[in-house]
Amino acid sequence: MLHFFRHPTVRRIAQLGAGVIFLAAALPKIADLEAFSGSIHNFHMEPVVPMVLTNVLAVTIPWIELVAGLALIANVKPRAGAVVYTALMVLFTVAVVAALARGLSFDCGCFGKSDAANLGMKKLLENLGMVALGVIASLERRG
Repeated sequence: MLHFFRHPTVRRIAQLGAGVIFLAAALPKIADLEAFSGSIHNFHMEPVVPMVLTNVLAVTIPWIELVAGLALIANVKPRAGAVVYTALMVLFTVAVVAALARGLSFDCGCFGKSDAANLGMKKLLENLGMVALGVIASLERRG
């Protein structure tokens, strides 16, 4: 089965899918950094991430998503883009799990304010699917 996921066409489709997801996530955030900063604050990560760093994250995350998404779509260092995509999706998923474990309920702002999705099992399953997509996009063909 792993051989199937390593097939260049399957991997390329996964890379394009991940790239489109990151572009769709990045552009609305870049257009409204203030709203995205508010979304990050809703996760109440202060015990782990100081408040001042949440604003830095709000400014940098969308640009990282944009560059990784463009790399994936343009097929320029797509594996690097896929590794960045996967790493960020794992971090985002951990943040969702932590928020759910603390009983928090709010719109995540994952794709900007206009397409806000409430945290819950659906969001967790979506994120896990996006992590799997990133893993497939990151695979290298062997021998």
